[in-house]
Amino acid sequence: MLLFLPLAALLAQAPVASSVTAEPRDVRPGDPVLLAWTCPLVPQIRLEPGGMVLPGRYQVTLRPAYTTTYRIFDARPGGVELGQAEVRIIPGLPLGEPARICAFDASARAVLPGDPVVLKWECAGSAKVRLEPGGLELDGKSEVTVTPLESTRYTITVNNAAGGQSRTVEVSVLGRLTAALPTPATVCTFEASKKVVRPGEQVDLRWFCQGNAKVRLEPGGLELDGQSSIAVVPDKTTVYTLSVSNLLGGSSRSVEVLVEAPRRLLTEKDLIDPEEATKPLERMDLAEALQRGEARKLAAPEGSWTLRLVVSGRAEGLKQVAKAAGPRTAEILVLPFLRKDGFRFWQACFGTYPSRALAMKAWSRAPEALRKAFKDALPQRLTPSS
Repeated sequence: MLLFLPLAALLAQAPVASSVTAEPRDVRPGDPVLLAWTCPLVPQIRLEPGGMVLPGRYQVTLRPAYTTTYRIFDARPGGVELGQAEVRIIPGLPLGEPARICAFDASARAVLPGDPVVLKWECAGSAKVRLEPGGLELDGKSEVTVTPLESTRYTITVNNAAGGQSRTVEVSVLGRLTAALPTPATVCTFEASKKVVRPGEQVDLRWFCQGNAKVRLEPGGLELDGQSSIAVVPDKTTVYTLSVSNLLGGSSRSVEVLVEAPRRLLTEKDLIDPEEATKPLERMDLAEALQRGEARKLAAPEGSWTLRLVVSGRAEGLKQVAKAAGPRTAEILVLPFLRKDGFRFWQACFGTYPSRALAMKAWSRAPEALRKAFKDALPQRLTPSS
């Protein structure tokens, strides 16, 4: 059953954001920025650019490639802007000292297949750390646990704008290899709850990834869990891409969400347009038919009557009405119908007439196929709530 939704929506009150901060605010292209906000009176916010729906108190790491103003909005329909923070990209910022590896070591240099080994490192300078094999990007002072199944040489490489260096450590695996080799991180599923939406409509993105993986979602550059979901509110057609990686490699998958252009409401003037006036009812969707019907009802003189033919919840019924009306299809009005229990349907009516008597007289001259299909045509006034 197709429900008719009202066109107006309630506007949310505009709570005040406590703070929206970006640290640092001046960076080189691709450097990390920590964006944090606190909105005590708002359960969820929408972050732009990206349209991500996130908690009212939260923080994310971003890597902008160009100067960007990040804006926080109340995620509810009609929600207003709560705050913003600009991150400036300055390619000529001082480089500082080159990244250096102060220490890189393993908790054990010889283990049995599958035994855990903790790799630890500490680096000086604002650095990106890349661990091989796998190409995993990590912090400059951190650690990771690996479970090698064969002798492996681990290499960390650190870089910043001023330079960098590499260092390696070898872990020998003793005995026979008996376990199965681990696999690179893969995106098993990545889907959107809706593939076609209207502007401002929320979409849930869900994914599940295998392997101990880092997940990056674009647009927005958010780092998320490997098995999770997030709500987005796209303002235009958007391709969302989920990328995952672990020590052995990674993969990515994309999904497109099409944002439909807002439908233009028909007016009395549109009915004069030959193209609109002659468009067959059977080629319209329900929203178009309702808009044309409302416009014709408003154009009718006050106190006019019509003949209600059928009340339906199925959009396919438009074609049946059009087929029965034949050459008189242009006289069909499709109007909303509100049942007493609150459910919304649509009703097909025939013509507009100055009085009840003239409506009944016109019905006697209506096409035979129409009168045969709808024998119980009911005269009714064209009121605002028809």
